[in-house]
Amino acid sequence: MVLLPGGGASAAPSLTEAEKQLDALGVKMDKVNEQMNSAKVQLKRVKTQQAGLNRQLAASQAKLDAAQAEVGKIAATAYRDGSLSLTSAMVNDGSPANYLDQLAAVEWLSSRQRDTIDEAKAYQAKYDATKTRVDNQVKAAQRLESQLGSQQKSIKKDQSKWEEIRRSAYVKKYGSSPATVTYNGQASGNAAVVVQYAMAQQGEPYVFGGAGPNQWDCSGLVMMAWKQVGVNLPHSARQQYNSVPHVSRANLQPGDIVFFYGDLHHDGIYIGNNQVVHAPTEGQNVQVESINNMPFAGAGRP
Repeated sequence: MVLLPGGGASAAPSLTEAEKQLDALGVKMDKVNEQMNSAKVQLKRVKTQQAGLNRQLAASQAKLDAAQAEVGKIAATAYRDGSLSLTSAMVNDGSPANYLDQLAAVEWLSSRQRDTIDEAKAYQAKYDATKTRVDNQVKAAQRLESQLGSQQKSIKKDQSKWEEIRRSAYVKKYGSSPATVTYNGQASGNAAVVVQYAMAQQGEPYVFGGAGPNQWDCSGLVMMAWKQVGVNLPHSARQQYNSVPHVSRANLQPGDIVFFYGDLHHDGIYIGNNQVVHAPTEGQNVQVESINNMPFAGAGRP
């Protein structure tokens, strides 16, 4: 459980305690962010389905209109001949399906007329059922996105409070804010370009969905670093893991992508000496950190 500092005369939380709370909040936020990424993909998918369905339903509606026009002629003839005792109130108050059911119950209708009515009923049922199903899927995806957005705001609020505490505790202990790390490693070729690009973003803020130029999330930083050498990666840590050849921890080289946590919701660029440059979480900036500070889950080399 993440606890925010209360009031009173109790001692201010230590740097260690602030970092512990921020780590816990970071893990929580990363999971919600990954769920949000999936929710956005799902919403986009069902909205695309909805648009396609609307085009299909337009064609079905044309057939339905034609069938119902024919049914209208049948009803008008029946009413004029006195063979159909349906009042205008029954027709106007009922749904299209009820109206068609009433017509279908008339005994004197011919086989062709019944077929016309049945066809109209079938189109109406297909239209209503399919539209309801897809509309409900869109509403569910929108509802999930809204719920996850609320969770993000709540966690971010907690992170902001603890980040301010961490900064104060750091300055109190060391006299200044953390310094930017300079890379003096031995990377060459594409790996050097990737590492230098990622390192150049130090101090820039984490923003969910960020992929530069001045704000980043973890997979956005990795994606853009490798894009500098012509490698296109998806904007998702888990999808990045699934799209690159894997390497063991013992064989890590600068430029490799290091993945953390069992659900692969976080990653960064390895720079050597057991260090990784990454965009940690809300309230923090791109920074260099030991890979031992997070649960190692795997690594890849595009």
